[in-house]
Amino acid sequence: MGKHLWVEDDQFAAALNEILGDIADASDEAVFHCVHDALVEGRDKWADGAPVRLGGYKKSMTYRTIRKKGSVEGHIFSRKPGLPHLLEKGHAKSGGGHTAAQVHVKPAADHAFAFVRKHLMEYVARELR
Repeated sequence: MGKHLWVEDDQFAAALNEILGDIADASDEAVFHCVHDALVEGRDKWADGAPVRLGGYKKSMTYRTIRKKGSVEGHIFSRKPGLPHLLEKGHAKSGGGHTAAQVHVKPAADHAFAFVRKHLMEYVARELR
């Protein structure tokens, strides 16, 4: 049988914090990469579903990943503010009537969220290797 090893409480706590800190850092890195890849997927899905006749609309779509200690934020947006909402919800016409909604943002957002749910554990496992 093995020998007993005695360490002070402070030494044990420090060693445990070091181990768990490495795991937390690896997890943060994995979450960042997963969110980033989900944003790229979501932007591409949004562009694929966008109305073609609007010049420059597809090119206006971009994303931003914001990393803070212990959290990651991601935003997919258009550089043409207001246009995605008008297309997604429809709008009143100047001569009367209403345009049909062209739903293309919601499916892209759902796709990005599904990507994170499906792949997050793979990213974490890869980062911990």
